[in-house]
Amino acid sequence: MALTFKALGHPMRLQLVSGLLNRECNVKHMTECLGVAQATVSQQLAVLRAAGVVTNERKGNQVCYRVTRPWLRRLVRLVAGVQQEE
Repeated sequence: MALTFKALGHPMRLQLVSGLLNRECNVKHMTECLGVAQATVSQQLAVLRAAGVVTNERKGNQVCYRVTRPWLRRLVRLVAGVQQEE
């Protein structure tokens, strides 16, 4: 549990997870939305994967990421103040 909170404690990682709450996404789209280098996003996603916050799935030549568990979705919505889509 501490590893999860530590991973979510970084502003960029929290922003990445917030963006993944309602749909999965690939690294290219994340870099375009955030305006940061692909290597930076990939490094942050590696930390999130290691903490069990996100998981990835290969779809053709793309790797898509998503939040792993429903309780993490609720936690991030509370912490980041993200509105749930109805």
